[in-house]
Amino acid sequence: MKLSLTTALVAANFAVFVAMGLTGASWTDPNTSQLLRWGANWGPLTLGTQPWRALTSNYVHIGIIHILFNMWCLWDLGQLSERILGRWTYLLVYTFSGLAGSVASLWWHPLSVGAGASGAIFGLAGALITALYLGQLPFPKHAMKRTLRSLLAFAGYNLFFGAVAAGVDNSAHIGGLVSGAAMGACLARSLTEDPKSRARARTLVFAGSAAVLALAAMFVYRTDHYVVLIKRAQDALTSDRPAAALPDLQQVVREKPKQAMAYVLMGNAYLREKDYVQAEASLRRALDLEPDNKGAQYYMGLVYLETSRYQDALNIFTEFQKQNPKDAEVQVLVGDALRGLKRYNDAMAAYSLALQSDPQSAAAYLGMGEAQLASGRADDAIASLQKAAVLDASDSDTQEALSQAYAAKGMKTEAEAAAQKAAGLKDSSAQKP
Repeated sequence: MKLSLTTALVAANFAVFVAMGLTGASWTDPNTSQLLRWGANWGPLTLGTQPWRALTSNYVHIGIIHILFNMWCLWDLGQLSERILGRWTYLLVYTFSGLAGSVASLWWHPLSVGAGASGAIFGLAGALITALYLGQLPFPKHAMKRTLRSLLAFAGYNLFFGAVAAGVDNSAHIGGLVSGAAMGACLARSLTEDPKSRARARTLVFAGSAAVLALAAMFVYRTDHYVVLIKRAQDALTSDRPAAALPDLQQVVREKPKQAMAYVLMGNAYLREKDYVQAEASLRRALDLEPDNKGAQYYMGLVYLETSRYQDALNIFTEFQKQNPKDAEVQVLVGDALRGLKRYNDAMAAYSLALQSDPQSAAAYLGMGEAQLASGRADDAIASLQKAAVLDASDSDTQEALSQAYAAKGMKTEAEAAAQKAAGLKDSSAQKP
């Protein structure tokens, strides 16, 4: 007995899902890196050097519930499609609709990760709706009407659910549905013709569909290629090459002057390059576009710290601390702002909170030591700074602060040794590419 195409497609989807799980992906909620490893759709990669993701993402699912629901729908719609459309037409509609859903998803939200067979399944629903409505198929009218109502209810309910539920890629649903409906409309009249005529019509329809899909993909590439530049800039920042990130980000803001993310990344890059004027200008533009952008607010707080506007920095980081009271990094930044305002006791309290959240925070011990030194507690400062030096032996600021603390205690030999070590660390850091 010939294996049905629906069975083969369902088996292929489950095979990918099982392989994902057996190689470490979560069975219930795979993370982004796991999805991308298995071919999920994501603008920075799909519009870059990995366009095949537009196809492979149709066989990747985001957890057991996702795949069970999709395969249940595919099982019902697939068997009907196989009877009415025929195996080859069914396979081509499924594949083209999945690709169309991926392209629509890239156009609508190119920075979101997409996966699942729903675009292809919606394409089958669309093709069946138009084929049954426009074709002269040899089925009883009451059966046709009942099937059409069922298909329309399926499409309508799931589009509504996708519109109100979080995390559902309705753009892929719509892209698949529209493309499937168009192909079904073009094929409808040929479904009752002889095999040669059906094959000829199928060839013409899918050649035209391929051309339309290629044009749509080219349009999306030209419109959203900026996400590839953003990803490249992010990679440069991750590898501590801020200067390399700036040309790509400058190109993005020329092409997309309302792209807040690019301005945030540009502000980060300028901040690392110690160009605080440009950093502040970029971050202000990001906040003009998105006043609640947390990344822009955070980096603006760092700019304020670096330019000695400590009260402004304190205002920002205090708000972050309210949102996440156990974030050691934010607590350190609150302490740095308080220390800049010469509120040393308050600063030490903030650093103590940071150390409660993260006892291994070298930055908290450094800030604590500097606050203790400024308030005349040289012995305590030395103890704190020595702990910071153990936790981060490569930080020249810690050695400079230690040198000052030793000098305050009259420990000249130790002070000179710490100063020399600080100079060596600075030289070593400057020689890194």
